[in-house]
Amino acid sequence: MLLKRGFRLLKIASVVLTAQLCMSLAPSITKSLHSKHISSRQISTCNRWQPLRSAATDEVTNHAEETDDATNSKVDHIPGSRGDGYIVTKTYDVPIEGFPSLSDVFEPSDQERLQLEVMNVTLPAALMLLDPEKYPTQSRARKAIRQRAICICRRNSDSKFDELGKVIARAYPGDIIGYQQRGGSDYYSVQGTPYRLPAFDVPVIFEDDHVAIVNKPAGIVAYRAEGNRGGGSRGGHGRDTLISALPAVLKPSNIPITDENYPMKRPQPVHRLDRPTSGLVVVAKTKLATVHLSQQFEFRKAQKTYMAILNGSPQQPNSDNEDGWNLIDHDLEDKSAVTKWKVLQTVKSLHGNNGVLTLVELKPKTGRYHQLRRHMAWVCKAPIVGDATYDEDNMRLRKRGLFLCSNEITIEHPYYNTPSGREEWSQLKKDILNLGEGCLLEEDEESGIVTLRVRIDLPKKFA
Repeated sequence: MLLKRGFRLLKIASVVLTAQLCMSLAPSITKSLHSKHISSRQISTCNRWQPLRSAATDEVTNHAEETDDATNSKVDHIPGSRGDGYIVTKTYDVPIEGFPSLSDVFEPSDQERLQLEVMNVTLPAALMLLDPEKYPTQSRARKAIRQRAICICRRNSDSKFDELGKVIARAYPGDIIGYQQRGGSDYYSVQGTPYRLPAFDVPVIFEDDHVAIVNKPAGIVAYRAEGNRGGGSRGGHGRDTLISALPAVLKPSNIPITDENYPMKRPQPVHRLDRPTSGLVVVAKTKLATVHLSQQFEFRKAQKTYMAILNGSPQQPNSDNEDGWNLIDHDLEDKSAVTKWKVLQTVKSLHGNNGVLTLVELKPKTGRYHQLRRHMAWVCKAPIVGDATYDEDNMRLRKRGLFLCSNEITIEHPYYNTPSGREEWSQLKKDILNLGEGCLLEEDEESGIVTLRVRIDLPKKFA
């Protein structure tokens, strides 16, 4: 025991000596580095984090806004983000004149001990001087630095936060100190809810300031289990849900805030897909978009298309067979449930019922619980391949999951059909061909309604 305590004391003593040596060498090293700083820098801009500009960056922001107005570019004024999954969400500009108020915050003894000067202070001291509310003490500032939350953009670093903050680092006039967070935990965590990067990919197919459409992977639930926010021993899905992943993959809305409309605290899906189902999910990013899009799904204005592979050859009772389409009107839980479907392709399979698998296109007209899966299994007598709930007999076809994908959706745009959005749409519609593959934003010639249609390729397992 005595030997172990002795080794521990030696380790502590070595750490203390190393820290003191670094403190004694830091001023001379940083002064030599500071002498190499150039007198001017060009501030790069990022169009993603506008709601997070702090009061400490207003001077830099105003200067950059004047430049942007001259070039008619709609950009933001926070320097570029770091790599390794971190994004700078708040910045502090070290004044050119330094910190004349240094003596108002630090006692003379502290200035001498920390070697603080008007034009040369430690990083914790700079944080205390620039944001005294968030960093009222040295301990609070040092804690943020040790948590990798602070980075530095030097005057000669080409406007990049390429230096991770350290307790012994120094801050000089012209430097920019950045507060960084994991990607996706920026704007939305400031609003009150923490997020982390998802453990799965959520491709963004379409996105603007009002609405986004993402491709939900199979096996991911849309929402957390009822009454559970964090998962753990109580069960539930924790943060491995679509709604928890959205802040990490979507950009914050930059709309002007009014009493009627404002960005959502977090992006809100306006409908859901079953856990084993993959495909398109519509997400609202503003208050008005949430209302308009929810009404479209409630009153069946949104048009959804699914693709599925059926186990066997589907029966076609009460078929109107109009252009190959069949209609199912079969109530579920005493509620109306209507589905249109048609056969696209039939192939032979050793594992399918009667040696057949069938590719079908489905268009639900209502949105009942497991509607498509139950209609195919109960009415057409051909359950969807991989459906462990409604195809209990066939175990061979479950290894690759449920073969059901929402691959196309059409909605009315929640903003461009409003009076305030029509003027913006008249300017935007010239560029509607630049939305990317699979996205089409167009105006109906007869009704004048602006619709958004998105289509994606089927998952590789459908091939």
